[in-house]
Amino acid sequence: MDKLKNEKGALSIEFLGILPFFFLFFLLLWQVVASGYAIHTVKTATNAGAKTFAATTDIYEAEDTVKQAIGDTSVVDYENMQVVMLDSNGKFELNVKVRHSLIFVPTQWKPSTSITLDESIVSQVLVR
Repeated sequence: MDKLKNEKGALSIEFLGILPFFFLFFLLLWQVVASGYAIHTVKTATNAGAKTFAATTDIYEAEDTVKQAIGDTSVVDYENMQVVMLDSNGKFELNVKVRHSLIFVPTQWKPSTSITLDESIVSQVLVR
């Protein structure tokens, strides 16, 4: 009975029992931060592309601006951008489509577990 009353090392065993939950919590927290970064990046890239297209009316220059704003990151993969003219007065809609992959999945699973983010903005051409 004296062996059962000895609590030496009990705190270590309890800590080891809860340790996986700490790791899971921080992995989940890191994924939330990466997803927030991805959403912010695609919104910023869409705004930058719309500003470029409004000033130059060059779709290729606007696409280069979007790609440059997204940058070379492992969190966001650029897919495409398109501009739709809405009327003859220069009003347009710019759409950007990217893929956001989950951070802690193996490389071979990333295409099937990635999330598509679509962002669009309506603006007006400044120069005709």
